Amino acid sequence: MRRSIDTLLVCGLLVLPALPAAAQSQPNPAMTAPDQVAWQLFIQANTRAGGSNSTFETWASDTDLFQPNPQFPAAATPPALRPPILPQVALEGVQESGGLLPALPPGAARGEMEEARHNKATFDFIVQNNLYKRSGLKAAFGKALSFPVDSIEVKGNWMPVSEIPNFTNNKVTVAQVPQLYHVNSAAGVQYALVSMHVISKQVPNWTWATFEHRFNPSRCDIIGCRDNFGAQTAFVPSNRTAGQGYPDCVKTAALTAMLSSADIDPVYSNYCLKGSQADFVDNVGLDIRVGNSVTENGFVATSSCITCHGRAVFKADGTPTSQAGFLSFGPNGPVAPLGPLLPEWYWKVSGQPPIFEGKPGLTRIATSADFVWSIPFCAYDDTQTPVQPTPCGGK
Repeated sequence: MRRSIDTLLVCGLLVLPALPAAAQSQPNPAMTAPDQVAWQLFIQANTRAGGSNSTFETWASDTDLFQPNPQFPAAATPPALRPPILPQVALEGVQESGGLLPALPPGAARGEMEEARHNKATFDFIVQNNLYKRSGLKAAFGKALSFPVDSIEVKGNWMPVSEIPNFTNNKVTVAQVPQLYHVNSAAGVQYALVSMHVISKQVPNWTWATFEHRFNPSRCDIIGCRDNFGAQTAFVPSNRTAGQGYPDCVKTAALTAMLSSADIDPVYSNYCLKGSQADFVDNVGLDIRVGNSVTENGFVATSSCITCHGRAVFKADGTPTSQAGFLSFGPNGPVAPLGPLLPEWYWKVSGQPPIFEGKPGLTRIATSADFVWSIPFCAYDDTQTPVQPTPCGGK
């Protein structure tokens, strides 16, 4: 009988399905083979879960979690969709700084929506530590928060099936969508999954990976696409002209075998790893960038999953310290952080570097939510009367 890999741990690391022998022999594949582990996590999240549902659709949404009585679903649930948060925050920040941008965030005109899902380990940690509400964050200020190693989260971006032809520059017809995309319905509308972030706590600073459908027109724009495990062409550079589309990410024999042996809908072979991230910088000190053309539309050039989520911190009153992690908002768009985390995001420092634990003059000004942005951003506010609901709820 196949056991859920949510519960299998060996030497403190999550055991992933169908892991080739070469990867199993590596001491820390999450760091030494991040693209391979990214695909393992993608397969885990999208394993069949009855009917046309995938496993991630059995996990808790932000709507399930950030409410007075958090409930983990007993079965698969429809997408709990909301307008994408990051583009909206970026738009508002730029407009407040005097910049001129369209009245709608990127993707809004074509009905683009998003949702976040948390597996049981993630859900339990947030609930048990009262991190789903503002009063719980106030009580947790100053504490070291660290999720269990089997924690996984995904963020999916969806688009109405009716919009896919226009979005793909007419490379896909409405009739072809169910054969090429994972499709589900919400509020009477059929949506196609166009991108997905997957993160896991297999290493202290989490693993980071982002996937896009092969027909996403801007998939490799600006920073290119990198997949050293699953794509026959490991690096695809950006086109000179944006939004023109890219060749299919033809799968390697190793990934093809992995997908074939998994209990997964064949449509998922149409998704490509855009990139993964296991560190802030490379081995010559250059900042590592990973950004999804849908999720980070408008700031891919300065997108780093791990750095942005490192700014998932909250103040003593339980509120976040920044607008979704952005550093600034100028007339040309938002600027997201790149590179290592900075002490001043968490501490008030008197004196000169180096800065280290126990250094005289350190005063805590923020507490890390262990890279999980939904905690400071989505916690509902039970400190006000009436109680203020989560801003992350979906329909």
